[in-house]
Amino acid sequence: MADIYELVISLDLRADLSREDIAELRWQVGQGEAPEDELRLGRGYVAIVEDEDGELICTDPQPFLGQDGPAWKIDGMLGSRLEETAGGWRLEARQEVHPEDFEALEGLLVWLYRHVNFGRVAADGSVEIGRLRWYEDLESQALLIRDDCVFWP
Repeated sequence: MADIYELVISLDLRADLSREDIAELRWQVGQGEAPEDELRLGRGYVAIVEDEDGELICTDPQPFLGQDGPAWKIDGMLGSRLEETAGGWRLEARQEVHPEDFEALEGLLVWLYRHVNFGRVAADGSVEIGRLRWYEDLESQALLIRDDCVFWP
């Protein structure tokens, strides 16, 4: 048994993103190089691995939404895209995540919430930022954010 979830994000973001924001988002989805300055949207995944001498080392940060190719536990393919549209930016992502990574992901998700196209905001101020599905479930559940707080299903 595994604790793997499918995370699907499909968002329209506003057109007022800065060049720095776009560069970092491109890195977060695996479409660009890591910014040279500090990552503002979260460090991404950092793993501890053993080197050839048996020493434990930390890896460089990896993009939160950078998985690409066949999924490990959920059927189908993983991937992410950030594209400019006539009214702003479109982010599409399908990733596998572990519950231990939820807290690390929150910084990126809250940042997306703050930059989402105003048409996606519900009357109570919440935004369905994506969908989450445990790999054995048939139905996904809404991943909501309101007032900078992520409500995990």
